Amino acid sequence: MLLEELLRCQIQEWYPPFRCHTVPTVIIPLPAAFLRYLAGKTAYPDASASDEDGPLPFLLPTITSGRTPFPPVRAHLPDPVSLLDHDASELIFDSCSDDDDEESLLRPAFPELEAAVDAAIAELGGAALPKLNWSAPKDAVFMAADGTMRCTCFAEVAMLLRASDCIAHDLVSARASCQDFVRPDGVRRNARQGTGALPNGVESSNGSGPLNDPAHHEAGSDEPEEDDSWLEDGFQYYLALRKWYPGLRPESEFRCFVRGRKLVGVSQRDPSAYYPSLPGWRAEVQPKIEDFFEDVVEPQFASENYTFDVSVRADGRVKLIDFNPWGGYTLPLMFEWEELEEEQRGEEELEFRVVMQQGAVRPGLMTAVPFDMLDWGDGSGWDVFLKKADNELNRQMASLDVDS
Repeated sequence: MLLEELLRCQIQEWYPPFRCHTVPTVIIPLPAAFLRYLAGKTAYPDASASDEDGPLPFLLPTITSGRTPFPPVRAHLPDPVSLLDHDASELIFDSCSDDDDEESLLRPAFPELEAAVDAAIAELGGAALPKLNWSAPKDAVFMAADGTMRCTCFAEVAMLLRASDCIAHDLVSARASCQDFVRPDGVRRNARQGTGALPNGVESSNGSGPLNDPAHHEAGSDEPEEDDSWLEDGFQYYLALRKWYPGLRPESEFRCFVRGRKLVGVSQRDPSAYYPSLPGWRAEVQPKIEDFFEDVVEPQFASENYTFDVSVRADGRVKLIDFNPWGGYTLPLMFEWEELEEEQRGEEELEFRVVMQQGAVRPGLMTAVPFDMLDWGDGSGWDVFLKKADNELNRQMASLDVDS
């Protein structure tokens, strides 16, 4: 995967020319302090601060608007978290210390960014789906009350982004995984950017974005770096807030594979489920996707090899969801990358793959739940958690008996 191909798939790069064919989106430049927070580092380090002791605990930032994704810990109902670790629960949701300096270190505030995010969500109708330059925090939905990426305030956005490995990959590994990537020398552009959204109709990055920055296109090592120098290398990260549509059906979403500027394959975007309507519907959907590719995508997207995701509405209209680079960390879903790269593919009829029957789903593609939450065996995370909860409950019940 080449760096130029990866950078072209950033949402702030492709959204302006495809605005009329995709979901309404507000794009906000992210300051360096918030990126450090997402990485588990001290958001506002001073000369005496050090991150050598490892990442900070998982904490929500200080919320200035008062809109939090959780009820107060000390509500009128008993707090079940306190059965296990009341002190830890206070760290996450309450003031973490009586000392103001320590609290600001662990729970920094981002008032300008918070105001921009809340205003953007209101502009989008009160709910939005967050993502960074490339990825959405789909692996962190287990943190949300409704099991989706739907966010109604800055606190919920921060919670999903901070909990997501997909977002961590965007920050640390996405560019470093390109075969021609070298980390550029230069000032930290993140520190100078404001938090306002990109205005409607403006060219992405105003000509100063990564696609126009020659420092980002030098050839070099293809080995990903594991240090924190990405925080200082001047690359601009963005938060994209996309309008939330509650009626969007997963069976209507498809991933399309383009090789040599030819559409060579289409896959059901969610191969972990069987949708009875899809086998019969695909004959109707396929020509609509092919027309959309030929009329809209291919003339305006410059890469030779890439993937794009679409949603086909009940009325037949096709909406663009996202672009992804060819290969690398992009999932081929119901294909294998080796077969998609076969020379003869695309010369005959387009192959359109969906799950044809119950029980034929693809295993191993679940990314929305941590493995420990799936493993219930002896010694697993759940096993230890439940035993600890049971022991603590028995201890508290015994204490109540003694007091009475």
